[in-house]
Amino acid sequence: MVPNGWTLNNFNSVAELIHGFQFREHHFSESGVPIVKIASISHLRGVSLEKCSYISEEIASEFSKYQIEAGDVLMALTGGTLGKTCKVQEDIEICLQNYRVGNFKPKASFLDKDFLYYFLISFTVQKKIENIVNEAAQPNVGKADFDKIKVLTPPLPEQRKIAKILGTWDKAISTTERLIDNSKQQKKALMQHLLTGAHTQRKRLLDDSGKPFEGEWEEIEVGDLGTIYSGGTPSTTNKAYWDGEIDWITPTDITKQDSVYIKSSVRKISSEGLKNSSAKLVPKGSLLVCTRATIGEMAITAHEMCTNQGFKNIIPNKKTNIEFLFYLLTYQKHKLVSKASGSTFLELSKSAFESMKFRVPVIDEQQKIASVLTNADREIEVLEQQLADLKHEKKALMQQLLTGKRRVKI
Repeated sequence: MVPNGWTLNNFNSVAELIHGFQFREHHFSESGVPIVKIASISHLRGVSLEKCSYISEEIASEFSKYQIEAGDVLMALTGGTLGKTCKVQEDIEICLQNYRVGNFKPKASFLDKDFLYYFLISFTVQKKIENIVNEAAQPNVGKADFDKIKVLTPPLPEQRKIAKILGTWDKAISTTERLIDNSKQQKKALMQHLLTGAHTQRKRLLDDSGKPFEGEWEEIEVGDLGTIYSGGTPSTTNKAYWDGEIDWITPTDITKQDSVYIKSSVRKISSEGLKNSSAKLVPKGSLLVCTRATIGEMAITAHEMCTNQGFKNIIPNKKTNIEFLFYLLTYQKHKLVSKASGSTFLELSKSAFESMKFRVPVIDEQQKIASVLTNADREIEVLEQQLADLKHEKKALMQQLLTGKRRVKI
C-alpha cells in the first residue's frame, strides 16, 4: 500500500547506477590520484583511502567522468561484501571509481541523495541483494537487478526530514564506535604497562594499605602456575557419546566469542563419551588455551566443562589468579605462537607449553592487575551493548520511516 502523498517508482526512473572503470596494472603508479575499490568502502566512515592503488595525475585527467564527489553513494557490486554501502564524506580528496564499485546518482527532482543512501541500506534492498548472493556462484549486482526494485518515494521535503532523523542515529553510532576504539586503545596501553613486569613499570599499583607494590616479579614456568591437562574427542561413530549435557569446547567456540568467560559449546558430549575418551572435566575458573591452529586464543570456564585435543587447560594453584593469567598470556600470545611447530599445522606441545617462562608478581598484585583490566573490559562491554542497541533501534526506525508506517512532520 502506497502511503498518502507518496509514489511508487521503478528504481531507474528516480536514480541511476554508474559503474566504475576497470583499471589495469599498466595504469597504476606509486603515487598520484587514489582509486576507490570495494575494500575502500566503509559503511559509516565513508571512503578510506588507506592502502589504495594510485594512477598518475596525468592519466587521471582522462578518467574525469569516474571522479567521486562528496555526498556520492557508493556500493560494492560483487564479492563477499556485496551490498556494502557508504556515503562519501565532505572532505574527500580527488579520487576515481574502480570497476564493480557502483555510484548511485539520484534524479534531483525525484530523490534526495541522503534518502537514497538510507533506501539502499534498508532491509528491503539488502534482502534482495542477499537473495542474489544465495542464488549465484559468483554473486554480482548491476543495473538490471536494480531496475527490478520499486522505490516508495515521499515528497522531497519529507525525504530530507527522514534522512536527517536517521543521520542523527548514525552520528550516535559513530560516536559510540569511536568511544569503543578509544577504550580498546586505552586497555592495550594498560596491558603493556601492567603486564611487562616490575622492572619496566614506571608506577606500580597500590596494595590494600595504599602503598605501591614492591619487589621484582619472579620468572615462573607455566607448569608451576597450576595443573595442566589436554583434551580429547569421543568416537564420532558412537551416538551414545554425543548430545549429552557436558559442554565440549572446540577452538571455534573460543574464536566466535568476545567474552573473557566461556559459558557453553556448540556440541555437547555425554558422561559415557567423557569416560571413553581422553577428554577431562576442568572446574569453573580454569583457563582453556588453544594450542593448535588458532594458537593463543583462550577463555576462562564459567562452569565445569571439557575440551577437545586442541587445548592445554590450566587449573590454577593458590599462587595464581586466573584472570591475571588470562591477560598475561593474551598479551604474550606471540610467544606461544613462536614455540609452536609442525609441518601440516602448527601445534604447541604440552611439554613446550609447560616449560615456557613468564614474569609473575605475587598473588595480591596479580589480583589488583586483573581487577583493573577486568574493569576496562566491562567498560568496553557496556559500550558494545549500547552500540548494538543503537543499531537495532535504528534498523527498526528505518523500516517504519522508509515504508511510511511512521510519518514525519515537515
